[in-house]
Amino acid sequence: MIWPVYINSMKTQKEGRKIAKEYCIKNPELNEIEKAASKLNFNPQKETDKSYPASWWEQSGRVIIETDMKKNDALKRISSLIKDLRVNHRK
Repeated sequence: MIWPVYINSMKTQKEGRKIAKEYCIKNPELNEIEKAASKLNFNPQKETDKSYPASWWEQSGRVIIETDMKKNDALKRISSLIKDLRVNHRK
């Protein structure tokens, strides 16, 4: 399960960020996470009506993925791919 806060460079670890800021991206969107997970063949399922428990008032949504990879490694790969997609989108 991937919540956007897990890879958001604007959040602290106390707020829910799971990986180092150097690997994170600024304000990831649910669609970006789903697209990156799909490109990585993680078979993503987007759930838009869910709220991260620590910020229950925000309906951030989440993406459920299927992988044998360690969670942090999957988060880093997804974040890295989103960075690449954002750079290529601007060109």
